[in-house]
Amino acid sequence: MKSLHFAALAVFGTAALTGCGVEPGEGQDDASGLDVPAQEFTSPFEDTAKDSVPSVALDGRAAAAAEGVQAMALNPSLRGLVSSWYSGSVPAGATQHWYWNNSSLTSAYSVGLSPTGASTTGGCRFEVTRTWDAQQYGGEREFHFALKNTGSIACGTNILLASRERTSNWATGGLAVGESRSWTWNNANPLTATYAVGLSPSGATSTNPCELEVTRSGYAQQPGGERKFNFTVKNVGAIACQGDVQLAAVTSANASWSTGSLSPGASGSWVWNNANPLDRVYSLGLSPAGASGSTPCQLEVTQSSYQQLINADGTTERKFYFTVRNAGTLTCSGTVLLNYL
Repeated sequence: MKSLHFAALAVFGTAALTGCGVEPGEGQDDASGLDVPAQEFTSPFEDTAKDSVPSVALDGRAAAAAEGVQAMALNPSLRGLVSSWYSGSVPAGATQHWYWNNSSLTSAYSVGLSPTGASTTGGCRFEVTRTWDAQQYGGEREFHFALKNTGSIACGTNILLASRERTSNWATGGLAVGESRSWTWNNANPLTATYAVGLSPSGATSTNPCELEVTRSGYAQQPGGERKFNFTVKNVGAIACQGDVQLAAVTSANASWSTGSLSPGASGSWVWNNANPLDRVYSLGLSPAGASGSTPCQLEVTQSSYQQLINADGTTERKFYFTVRNAGTLTCSGTVLLNYL
């Protein structure tokens, strides 16, 4: 088996951790929970602040067509992708707003990145800071995302658009402008699965689209051992509207390891070196452990990014960075699930 390395990074307010590998599914209940209905939270899983994005959106489908890569699924090396295209050069610190029109009404979309243009003095690093869905008047669904150059040099990235067909769906009900509503997916099994959430908004008018965003998500282990997946949907548009949740389970495992113990509010950050193949889109998840008494163990992924750097021997390497936070009130741990679409 090829050996890849992960390392704990020290960051402000972060607990430095060392991951240790575990076998997928070890000591876990593989009973399916996909037929268990989602429950709305009585105490909302509140959303966190999001970066602003440019009002002018760039057309991903047009960019892919211009590069002649409209049908990436026909390329054996890119079978898992809906499409891919190049961002162009982006200044350090700048953000782009992209959209993919005529999106599937029954899929959850995810964005991976393969940065390019690193120099010997600086890596090329990009992060997807937001994703949301819009319905245009007439019924078209658009998948939107914000892409930020979080490095120190101007460079670009290959944008990797992946999707996964839903494994369950339900209606959000009506949401007022700015209103958030939260759900939990009970018995989130198998414990090695990660989850992606798509939204199919409805209710657009001739003057305004319906825009819905998943603003936060996380995993919890209940004292009895049950794993739950929690997430919040917010109406980020200008009109009251509604939509359907498209929940997709991702079970293609790349690697997994322990977070180590995390105290309440503490974070641990890792980097996955040699993040190959370069067209792989990662789907991060968590399987918390250590719930006690009546208190659950609650963990969430707060940030992730991709980087290209030039090593001392002149070779280029893609790295995948991410941070896990203990969002609960109990010191506990969990398993990092590095899956892929």
